[in-house]
Amino acid sequence: MDAFEILKDKSIKKLEARKLIIDLINSGSFSSDDFFDRADELNEKQTATFLEAVESITGQKESCLGIEYLRFAERYILSANNSCKREASRVVGNMAALYPDELDGAIDALLKNTSDSGTVVRWGSAYALARIVVLERYKGSGLVDTVREIYESEQESGVKNQYAKALRRIKAM
Repeated sequence: MDAFEILKDKSIKKLEARKLIIDLINSGSFSSDDFFDRADELNEKQTATFLEAVESITGQKESCLGIEYLRFAERYILSANNSCKREASRVVGNMAALYPDELDGAIDALLKNTSDSGTVVRWGSAYALARIVVLERYKGSGLVDTVREIYESEQESGVKNQYAKALRRIKAM
């Protein structure tokens, strides 16, 4: 089965589909170019499941997925679907250290989501921005001040904690 068949098969539960996608990508038999070219054939729920699988892989320390996965995730940071926004943001956060010079577009989108009404969306943006702002390329930039301002205005403690960790790390450097 290829990724489209897995995601479109209604008899496959979401968690099982995510695991099958993870196995497919990790096995090296996944054709990312073909998939990413046809990804708009998927509905938001299917896309979110795929992004969850990619997030799971990129969350592993030994992960080194190519930049095409970062670019794919970036496309969904401003999605209409909160699950897509959250997972895409997490993928970007997980991959930020691998591609620090390729994050400008993602940063703009993440900053837009910091004022989203959905806590999970703001948390996903905070997760990614906290991992970006501590990178050498950004820790002396205006992004630190922007993150500090967002931190000070954020009311939700879980979201605020993501920023607080990053700001403490920057201060300790």
